[in-house]
Order: sequence, then C-alpha cells, then structure tokens
Amino acid sequence: MRGIRSWPVLVASFVVLAACGDHPAAPPPVTGTTAMPTPPTPPTPPAPAPTPPAPVLHEPVVVYEAGAAGRTVDAASEPGIMVLDIGDDWTPYLFTESDVGGVVMRQPYRPTYLALARGEFPDDYHGERARSDKYLELYGIPPTLTVLRARLEHMSSLACARSLDLQPIVDFQGTMAFEDSARAVAQARRFIQADHLVARLRTAQGIAAPAMPTTADLARADADLVRDFPRAEPRFKLVAAVQARLQCEGYFEGRRAFVRGAFDATTHEAIAEFERRHRLLGFGNLGRETLGALRKSSVVLEQEAVIRVLTERGMHQVGAIEDGSVVTLAEGRPNTYPGPDGRDVPVPNMERAIRERIVGALGLTTPEATLAFLRSFETIGPIRKLAMADVARPAYYSADMELSIEIDRGDVWYEFPYDEHGVERPQGVDRRPNLTVFVTYQGRKIPLARFGTTIGGWRTEFVDGVVMWAYKESPAGSVLWEKIVSSPVWLPPESAPPRSLLVRGAHGWAPNRHETGPSYASAYGLVAAYHRPFVRDAAGQVQFRGDQGIRTHGSVDYMSIARRHSHGCHRLHNHMAVRLMSFVLAHRPHRREGEDEVHYSRTVELEGHSYTLSVNQGGYEFALLRPVPVEVLTGRILGERTVPITENLPRFDTAVGAYVLPDGGAATVDRNGTVTPIPWPLDAGVPLDGGAARPDGGGAHDAGLSAPVAPAPAPAPTPEPTLEP
Repeated sequence: MRGIRSWPVLVASFVVLAACGDHPAAPPPVTGTTAMPTPPTPPTPPAPAPTPPAPVLHEPVVVYEAGAAGRTVDAASEPGIMVLDIGDDWTPYLFTESDVGGVVMRQPYRPTYLALARGEFPDDYHGERARSDKYLELYGIPPTLTVLRARLEHMSSLACARSLDLQPIVDFQGTMAFEDSARAVAQARRFIQADHLVARLRTAQGIAAPAMPTTADLARADADLVRDFPRAEPRFKLVAAVQARLQCEGYFEGRRAFVRGAFDATTHEAIAEFERRHRLLGFGNLGRETLGALRKSSVVLEQEAVIRVLTERGMHQVGAIEDGSVVTLAEGRPNTYPGPDGRDVPVPNMERAIRERIVGALGLTTPEATLAFLRSFETIGPIRKLAMADVARPAYYSADMELSIEIDRGDVWYEFPYDEHGVERPQGVDRRPNLTVFVTYQGRKIPLARFGTTIGGWRTEFVDGVVMWAYKESPAGSVLWEKIVSSPVWLPPESAPPRSLLVRGAHGWAPNRHETGPSYASAYGLVAAYHRPFVRDAAGQVQFRGDQGIRTHGSVDYMSIARRHSHGCHRLHNHMAVRLMSFVLAHRPHRREGEDEVHYSRTVELEGHSYTLSVNQGGYEFALLRPVPVEVLTGRILGERTVPITENLPRFDTAVGAYVLPDGGAATVDRNGTVTPIPWPLDAGVPLDGGAARPDGGGAHDAGLSAPVAPAPAPAPTPEPTLEP
C-alpha cells in the first residue's frame, strides 16, 4: 500500500519537470516488448522558382476591343496596334515642337492652336476672330474631345429637342437658298394670310387637308393666295421647322429676332453657324448636305463629330491620305496598285477603314455609347492614349515614298471678264481645278487622293497710287515643293491696296493681322508648301531659280475653292491642307528648321490716319530633304485669247459710266484687254480728283466673286477686296 501511494507523487513530479521544459529520461522498456523505430525525416521540398518581374512598360496603353478596355501593352513595342492620342494637348505633327528624342524647337502658334481647340478665345486678334467664327473645325482646328463631350452632354439634356417636329424637313423636296430678307418676310406674312383663308374655306366647304377649296367665288387677290398656297406651304413649314430646331439648340442667341417661316438674314446666319459646327461646306442655305444634317437629331450629329475628330487623329497617326476620292481612273478602270503577290489590289479607302476600326473598337455605335466612352476618360490614365487593333497599311507605304503632285488647272479663261458697261461676262467653267497626290510604286504612278483647288484670275492691284485690274497667273510647268511651313505668314507686297491691309473692328480701323497671320484665317491658312522653279545642271543636280510667290496652301475661304479665283496660288480647305502636308512629312525625309525670322513693317494711310502693320513672327519650317515634284497642267484654255493679258487694266466707274484711266481719262476695254480712250461722258459730271481711279480700292471687287457668300461674322468683317493669294 505504501508503494501504491507514492505513484501519484512520481507522476506529479514528472509533469512538473516536463512543464518546466526539462527533458526527463526515457522510461525503461516494458519487459517482453520491442522498441518502435524512429520514422525518417521527410526531405525538404525545393524552394519555388522566383516569379519573373513584370515587364517594364515604357508607354503603357490599354487596348480596346468591341467597346471594352482589355489588356495593357507597351505602345513603344507592341506589334499590330494603332495608338490613338485622345488628349487635349494633341496637335497634328505640323504643330509639334520636336521629333522623338530630338531638340525642342518652339512652335509659336502651338499655344494658340491648343487654346482655340479647347474652345478658348485668347485676348488678342486670334480670339477676336475665333469668337466670331465660334466653330473652327471647318477652318482646320478640330475641337478637343473634352469640348465634344460637353457638346454631347448639352444636346442630350435639351428638353426642347424631344418635342421638335422634323417631319417638314424630312418631307421637303429640293433645296432653298437665301435671297433677300425683306422679300422673305413679305412671303412669310403672305403665306400666313393664305393659311387662315384656306382654313376658313375648307371649313365652309366641308373638306379637309390636303384637299384645296374652290376659288370660283373669291376676289382675284384671295384666289391668288389660294392658288399659291400648295407651293408656299412646304417652304414655310420647312423654314419654320428649321428655325424651331436652331432656336432650341441656341443658334439664335445674340442675333436679331427672326420672323417665323421667313428665310431672313437672321435665319441665314444661324444656318451658316450650324454648318460650321458640323463641318458642312455650305453657304448658309438649305442645300442637300445641310438639309441632310438637319434631318438628323442633334445627339446623332454630335456623335458623328466625335467619330470625325477621332478619325482625323487616326489619319494623322497612320500617316494616311487615301479618302476614297480616286476610286476609278479616267478611263473607268478601278484604281489599283501591285500587291506583294503581283496581283492588282484596290487602293484602300484609309479614311473609311480607320473610321470603322475606331467605331468598332471603342463601341461608338450610338450617341449614348459615345457619351459613355467620353465620360470614361478619367480611367484611361494621364497620358490620354489608347490602342486598338491596327488597320492594314498598303504595301507602298514607307518613310521615303516616291510622292508627286499634279495640279490640273481645269478650264481657264484669259479674256477680260467685264463688258463695256462693267458687267461681268459669263465665263462658264465645267472643269474646276484639282490637285492629285500620286505615289510611284513598282514602276506605276498611282493616284491616292484628289482635292478641289484654285488657280489665279483677275484681281485688284495697287499700281502707281491707284487700284487697277491685273491677271494673276498660275504658271503651268514643273516646280518642286522645297519646304512646308506651318502657321505661315503672308507679307503684303507694295501692290496690295492699302484698304485691304486694314479691317474695321469695334474700335475703328486696325491693321489686318487676320490676313497676314500667323492665323487659321491668314492668307496662307494653317500651312503652305512653297513652289520653286528649277533647272538641272549638267550633273543632273537641281538648281532653284527664284520664287514666283506661288504656294499650295490652306484657306478659310472655303467657298472660293468651289467657285472663285486666287492670286495665283492653289488653295485647299484648311483641314485638307493640314492632312496633305502631314502626309507628305510622314512619308518624305525632312529636317525640322523651326521658326523663320521675320521683320516686316508698313505704314498705311486711310481717311487721314496712319496705321502701322508689323509682322515679327514667321512661320515654322520643315525642309524637305528630297523635294516633292509638282506638275501644273495647262488645262483647257477657253475663249478667243490663248495667253494671259499682261497689262494692268482700269476699273469701271459706275458713277462715270466708263472705265477710268489713272490720268483721269475715260476708256473702253474689250475682251482682249485693248484699252481705247473715249470722250468723257457728258452726263457723268466732274469726277473727284479729275476722274482718276480711287486710290483706296474702295468699292472694288475681284472678278469671279459673284458667287453667294456666307455671312461674315461680326465684329470682324472681311475687308474689300480680299487679297488672299
């Protein structure tokens, strides 16, 4: 019993020892049993392989597909993608300041370009003009996507848009032009009177529209109202529907009141602003293209603006020019080039391909989806670039393409365009001038794109103190584009009429910096390529021979490209000139030379005051290391005369009833430019200054300027006559 009682003490002692961390001796083995072997220690598993570091993305961009953001890749090295810059600081290459890794060479117009694209109006002559024009895409400066998002947001919120009746616009057949404001108001009031009369007669005769009442018992005046009603009704309803839409969207703000149903001057100006907003080449009239846009909802038009601006950025990114303007050749064959396998391949419409890729990748299929994309900017990242699957590039693309330009002068008249009464003679033109871009590839000359342009004609010129007519030739023959200049300036020659160098603003006359530039509205627009005559020496080297003053350049006067003449230069729509010159620089070796140093000053006297026009900022030059050959074709000479008239000719003075010579004498001028002095007309009275032509150029206009002109936006009227080259 004593041994049994001592057991708990032993156990307790063991527990205590174990609890203190000491290791007790192993108990003796139990008699008759075998000790268990110690299990082997398991091997240590190998350490996992280290995770490779994530690749360094020097220019990370998100790839979009079917409207959704996907993987992030390195724009600098990822193959098969097209990178699109959607930032507010994007400009075409022409307005950049350095090449990749290159030295920054300040582009002085770039800050102005960016400010205008953001919808800002600088406190200088740039802002003064832009505040009047308001929408600058048609003039070569597309709005930023931030501006477009605000526009689409605003149009989506317009309650009045949901109640608009656009059916009269949809139903209208034909076109309608602005003619005379007073006449339009009278016609609208006459229609309202007829409308009330027809309504009463329908009720009295128990008929309903569109049936017309009988007029047998009506007075002549009332019968005439009823007779004219069916033709006047769709025109009145069209204008009223257009006015309702324009009023809803804010185009009448700050303008004179309009008369409902009257195509008056206020409506004409509002339509012109609508056209500028949506890059329509219109005249403030209800033409086919403008009516087509008015038939669409405002949010659809803003969706199209977003797609159009993104497509333009894509064209610049790819370095593309092909826009579907040369689908077939003159003989009717399709326009093709030799593919890699030797078979002919159609020249692609790169503009359409880029547009379709952007719409599909970003999901811009509806106004709502487009607005959702624009609202997602904050998730794209600070560099504001994205990517998508690339478009197929034609095989002829390279960094040094065999480019050439052909300018067809079209139909050319050398005859003096005014008759013995100073009335403009008809000089019909069936073939307008055009400019075609070619590439020579595998021995074939392939047209890529074609644009309308201008040639010279009869313009006013300051000669020995008076303004006279001069024919400004666009010389035919071979020249070279030696350099391309963005934001160019035009330095007026001494022959420029003094009044053309001034513009009347809110505070009176001032130097016309809009004309000299740099400005989107300058005589040379946003970009110019300089034509240089040349010869080749015995070794075949090019030797340049002076400067004839001829340029291919942009222009805000988009109507002149369709109907009128220049001072000899070849004008293009500003946005097309920027696209063309950017394409040339993308595919032709060149050297960035930067801002040209200019010091120009001229004092102009007008109405007893002196005005000094100074230009101290030149254009931004890119020198083409291989100049681009340009061939100016003779075109088709019309009329009796086959060579230009080289003499300056007097202008017709309506107060005198004759052409007035610089010495004060009267004369006639025939179509060949022959000046014949005549006695001073007996009923003309005594002319000022002894009959000499007025020196200020007042009241003159240039030949070929009789086409309709869109309303000049106040308060920056265009001087008369214009001297745009």
